[in-house]
Amino acid sequence: MPREIRVQTPVAITNPNKAWVSSEVDKLIAEWSEWANFCTMLATEPDSPDYNPQTCSEAIKDGRENLQKHKILREKTLVFLRNHFSGSEFILDGWYDHPYESVTSRLSDRAPYWLHRLEVLKASMGYFQLPDGFWQGQGKKFLEALSDATAEGAIDVAKSWLRNPTN
Repeated sequence: MPREIRVQTPVAITNPNKAWVSSEVDKLIAEWSEWANFCTMLATEPDSPDYNPQTCSEAIKDGRENLQKHKILREKTLVFLRNHFSGSEFILDGWYDHPYESVTSRLSDRAPYWLHRLEVLKASMGYFQLPDGFWQGQGKKFLEALSDATAEGAIDVAKSWLRNPTN
């Protein structure tokens, strides 16, 4: 049977405020990093009283309350991705559908994957397509900088913006 060819959608930031989106990704990375550290510590502590080896999966060793906290952070992350990116599914590659993780494994195994996914997203953001609203805002900043410059300075401003229009 031939291998299925998947067409990748271009990855784009759908929110014209790229700086805000980037700072929110940084906040999520920090939150996931802190959570991953906490989950690593959980794995070294005694099992939760919620855990019954006869009736529960290994995940319950971390406690139902911590599983709920993890679920909230995961859903918050997924909502953010859906609302501010298109084509970002590449960071969920390997999972067929929601919740994009094994819900029976320990949190210490799951949290680092989410952190890594967000780090991949952040590292790739410089190459994402940007919406027209972003470029309109950049054009406005360019014109304001140009109008404030002298005739000689206008050339330097234009040269600077042409080299890096996303500054």
